[in-house]
Order: sequence, then C-alpha cells, then structure tokens
Amino acid sequence: MAEPLGPFDAAPANNNAPAQTQVDWKRIFHIVRNYFWIVLLTCGVGVSLAFFVTKKQTPLYRTSCSVVISSQLPSYLGSTVKSNLAETSEDFWYEQRYLATQIEIIKSRNIALLAARRLENAELHQLLGQPQFAHREPTEEELHRAAGVMRAMIQVIPVPESRLVNISAVSTMPLMAKKVADAVTEAFIDDNLERRLSSTKSASTWLESQLLSLRKKLDEDEKRLYEFKLKNNILAVSLEARIQSTTGLILSRSNSVETLDGMARELRAKIQQVRRMRTTDPTLDPSADFLNKPAIVSLRSRYHSAQEKLKEVQVEVMERHEEVIRQERILDVVRGQLTSELALSENALVAEYQLKERNLQESRALMLQAQEEALALAALDIEHSKLLRERNETAKLYELVLSRLKETGLAEELKTNNIRLLDAAQIPLAPFKPVLWLNLALGLALGMFFGVAFLFLLFYLDNTIKSQEEAEQYLGSSLLGYIPLLPFQSGGDPNELYIFKHPQSPIAESVRAMRTNILFMAPDRNLRTFSLTSASPLEGKTTLSTYLAISMAMGGEKTLLVDADMRRPRLHKIFGLKPKFGLSSLIVKKSGYDESIVHSPVPNLDLLPCGPIPPNPSELLQSSNFKDVYAGLLERYDRIIFDSPPVGLVTDPAIIGQIVDGIMVVMRYGKTTRHLLRNTSKILSGVKINILGGIMNYVDTHRWGDRPYYYRKGRGKRGGYYAYYSHYGSDESENEEKSGEKPTPEEKV
Repeated sequence: MAEPLGPFDAAPANNNAPAQTQVDWKRIFHIVRNYFWIVLLTCGVGVSLAFFVTKKQTPLYRTSCSVVISSQLPSYLGSTVKSNLAETSEDFWYEQRYLATQIEIIKSRNIALLAARRLENAELHQLLGQPQFAHREPTEEELHRAAGVMRAMIQVIPVPESRLVNISAVSTMPLMAKKVADAVTEAFIDDNLERRLSSTKSASTWLESQLLSLRKKLDEDEKRLYEFKLKNNILAVSLEARIQSTTGLILSRSNSVETLDGMARELRAKIQQVRRMRTTDPTLDPSADFLNKPAIVSLRSRYHSAQEKLKEVQVEVMERHEEVIRQERILDVVRGQLTSELALSENALVAEYQLKERNLQESRALMLQAQEEALALAALDIEHSKLLRERNETAKLYELVLSRLKETGLAEELKTNNIRLLDAAQIPLAPFKPVLWLNLALGLALGMFFGVAFLFLLFYLDNTIKSQEEAEQYLGSSLLGYIPLLPFQSGGDPNELYIFKHPQSPIAESVRAMRTNILFMAPDRNLRTFSLTSASPLEGKTTLSTYLAISMAMGGEKTLLVDADMRRPRLHKIFGLKPKFGLSSLIVKKSGYDESIVHSPVPNLDLLPCGPIPPNPSELLQSSNFKDVYAGLLERYDRIIFDSPPVGLVTDPAIIGQIVDGIMVVMRYGKTTRHLLRNTSKILSGVKINILGGIMNYVDTHRWGDRPYYYRKGRGKRGGYYAYYSHYGSDESENEEKSGEKPTPEEKV
C-alpha cells in the first residue's frame, strides 16, 4: 500500500463544504462570451418579428376633443344666480370627486347611445362594418351595438392639476375618429345641460308649491297675532311699553314702601323713648331732639333747676326742713306738668305712627297689585313672542323660497352650462399606432431578454465541470492538466495513438506537461504506479491512460499499461490485439508474465490486457495473488499505469487505489457533473486513497479559461503544477516551410 506523499500531496476533498453562494462572475463571463451568438440570434428574431408584426398591423388614428369641467356654473348676473344642482364647494376633494364622476359619465352607455343617435345613417352603418345599409334607418338594436363600439373607441384622459379632460377616439379611419370624438363630446355637453335644465324645472315646480303653502301659513300666523293683540288690548299701546310702565310702577311703589316703613320704625322708637321718659325721669334722655316744643323745653329747664335747688337746700338744712319740703313740692309740680306735656307728645307721635302704618299697608297692596300685573304681562309677552317668531320665520322662509324661485327662473332662461368645449377634434393626418421604432425597440428588448434569460438558464441548469476552479473545488485536489478536444478523423489513426503518431502536436505537449506535473508532485520520492479512474463512463480515462503511458515510454522509461477494467476492457482494441491471456489469467496463475504481457508498437511500452473477463473482478483484485502480481510487475518496469473502471459503478478503483502510489480522476469537460465529482472524491477519500489530482479531458480550448491560445506553468494552490494547452505552430511552421510540406488538419490542432 502506498505511503502518503508528504508536502506536495493534494489536500483531501472538503465534501461537507457548503454550496457556493457567491455569483461566479468568471463563469458567467465565459457563458456570455461563448454563447453570445444566441443573444444576437434572439435579438435578430425579436426585431424581425416586431418588423413583420408592425407591417401586418392595421394603422390606428386618434383624435381628441378638450372640454373644461367645472363644479360651478358661470355667474353672469353676479353672485345671485347660482346652480341649484349640488353644493358649490371649493374643496379640493370635492372637485376631484366631481371630475371623476363626470369622467365616468362620459364613458357611460347612455352617453354612447346619445352619441350614436347623432351620427348620420351612413356613418353609423360604416361604424358597424355594414356600409351596404347606408341609406337605411338603424334599428334600436343597431344603435345599441354602435354605442358599444363607440365605448370601446373612446378614451377619457384628465389633464393633471387642471379641470381639462381630453376625450379621444381611436379608429382605423381618420374621419370616423373625428366624428366619434365630436359626437361623444357634444352628447356629453348637451346631456349635462339637459339634466341641469330638467333639474331646474323640477326645482321650480317644487318651489312654486312650497311658496303657495308658505303664503297660506304666513296669512294664518299674522291672523293669530292680530287676534292675540286685539284680545289683550295691545293694539294702541305696545306690549313692551306696558311692561316697561308696570316695571316702573313696581319700582316706585317699592321705594314708597321702603320710605314709609323707615318712617314707621323711627316713630316707634320715638314713642318708646317718650314713654320711658314719662314713666321714669323726664330728663333721662337729653338727646331727644324731637321734644323741642317750647313748653317741654321750659318745663325740663324748670325741672332741672328745681332739682338743683333741692340738692342745695338739702345740704344746708335738715332733711325734713320746711324749705326742703317746699322745694320738693315745687319739683313735683314741675314734674307733673312735664309728664302731662310728654303724654301729649306721645299721643301725637302715636297718631302719626298709625297714619304711617295705614299708608304703608296701602303702598304694599299697590306694589303687590303691580307685581301681579307684571306677571300677567310676562305671560302675554311669551305668547306674543311665540306668535311673532312663528310669523317672522314663516315670512323669512317665504322670502327665501320666493328668491330661489326667481333665481331658478333666471337660471332656466340663461341656460348656462358648467361644461364647455375648449378644442374640437381634428382629422388625424398620421396614425399613432403602430409605432415602428417603438415596436422594433420592444422586439430588440424582448429578444435580448429571452437571450440573456437563456444564458442564465444555461448557467443555473448546467452543473457540469467547465473550469479549473470548479474542478479543484469539487474534487478537493489540484488539477494536473487538461487534454484538448481531438479533431474528427476519418480513416486515420485511432485517437488513443494520436500523440505517438504526432509527437510534436499540441496534444502531445499537453500530455508531456501533465506527465511533468505528476512526476514533480513529490520530488523527495519516486512515484512509480498510478491508477486512472473517472466519475462515470465515457469520460476518456482509457484514452488518457494510453496517452500518459505513451508519454512516459517516449521519455525513456520502461512503462507498463495495465487494463484493470475487467468489466469493459478496451486497451486490446486500441492496439489491435486479440490476446488469449492477460491480467485475470495472470492473477489466477493460468499464464505467466511473458505470456500475458504484450509488446506495443511504442518503444518502452508494454501492455497487460485484461484477459478473460472474470465473473468476480472485485474479489480477484482483493486476492493476495494480485498483490504478488503487482510486486512482480514493479520488479520489471519503471512506471505502471492502471486503467481502472469508474468509481461510481464498482469498487475496483478503490481496491486498486489502496496499493498504487496515487490515483488520478479523469473528468470530461462539459459532461462530468459537480455531484458525481464530489461523490467520487468522497468515496476515494473515505478509504484513505491518495488522490494525486484531476485531469480534464475533451476540453474545448475556445471555451476553457480566459487565455486559450497560450500555456503557462505555475505552482498550484496545493503544490501541483498546471500546464495549459497552447499552439506550437511557430516551430512546426518553420519545419514545414523548410521541408515544403504542409501539415494535415489533424496536425494543426
């Protein structure tokens, strides 16, 4: 079993690596470069189809009428005469809704039917595609059909940020387009005016009936108001004046009551004061200014003097002295006189107080009477105000209805319209459809779209290996080289012996470069045995095995090519042999080395064919006899190359890979899929087989890499060397010019 190769070994495949998520721009560039002719073809087809379709299309003509649509009627008599159709709002959204409503009215079946009735008989029948009936009156069913046709012809387009609306008609006949646009526009304007006048007439009739009803109600209200005034005697003097008079009377009597009440309280106080003086001491209250009668004043003075004299006498003489007694008698006489006078004053005050009390009671009674009259007048005022308010409201409503009736009559006479024609339709001079340049541009765009879409479809659906990066990514090892696609040969040498017959050909140089890469992968050791396998059949592993063996033999090394594909052997056919013995007979010891090994026409190259196909190739290769044969072959040859079956079919490559120095995986350009290559790498790495690298076969050099016409050698990312196919035409051309011979087509590859 072979030892690991050391620092130049290929890294094991990363079979668990996530799928590539970044866009492979390089691959996209190669696809676009290689298949750009498809884009050009689809663009050409698209432009051609667009041209022929455009030429086959019937020209369409379009013309338009412009109308101004306002939500309000024009005012010719000032602000008095206004539309009574709807609210006259200047609100932006109301304007937008009104304009949208009018646009839908223009597109309605009713307007189309009115427009159809405006067409001449010949025009209507021509519109229906039956010009033979030009002189016949259209039936109702034909009118409705024509209305449907006109609705399909009409386009209503509002002008942004304005009240303008364009009414367009599209037809294959220029004159018919103008006729239809004019008919629809006129029908819309006249229908709007007719609807407004009809609404005005209905409003006038309703207003007249309301006016009569209001006139009758106004008369009834005025009659009730008159009867109320007559009943309550408020015809001569207004109710407001009576209320004001009563209010003044109440105020006056209230003031009188307050004055009399104050005077009565004052008199009661004086009476009480006089009584207190009369019963106790006449000089008790010196502040009683109301007792200013001369008699009382004199008596009080005398009484006071008598008191003073009595005090003086009592001080000078004894208490029961005659002088004291005389003075006491004088004091009593004066006091009696003063008391009599005070009694007279008291009687006078009582009489005055009683008079004030009677006056107070009378004033209070009069005030209450005035208040009751005021309450009655207030109730009358409420009833009067109610009747007056009803009369005024009826009168105001009557005046409003009368004013509206007059305005409606004026509006009906004026016949104003809030929709007017701005620009009439013109006969179109040139069709607006089809537009040749636009259709060609569209065809070009569609062709380019489908072409690019096809390229991207190729990119995403093609999962085959077509680049060095993909090969190394999914194999997990370096790419040792690639072999270009051979030219077709008719009756010439077999492809497998091409490099032997043409040693200076580019293919031979590619094989030599591949051989160099293989031998220099491990400069510290000698790689003697190799196995070539593939992911699936028909990938050219047998051809590459032959190429590599021929190249090593032509390098002076004794080489053996072993056909280890015991299920579908092919090496004997390449060399034109019909051997009786081979590897299978050698393993089971039915033949010896000399009997089994065949010399080839290539110097230093021998062939060990498969021999008889055994029933159990895997068991045969796993036997100890095969290892003995392998050891015997190593003693006889410098290099041994095994042509193994594909990995994905049998276990033979894994068995052979366990004993050889390394295995190489052959991939076919544009055929080997990423999935198969990943599985191949996983299988070989799983049994610890040394994968030297991969070889790309049948490469289309015009689609491989970004520099197909030269080769470069450089160290790979894992230590390997890569050699890219190039033309060696310069050396061959010089030889051909010297010899006078020209190369064959095969030699020019």
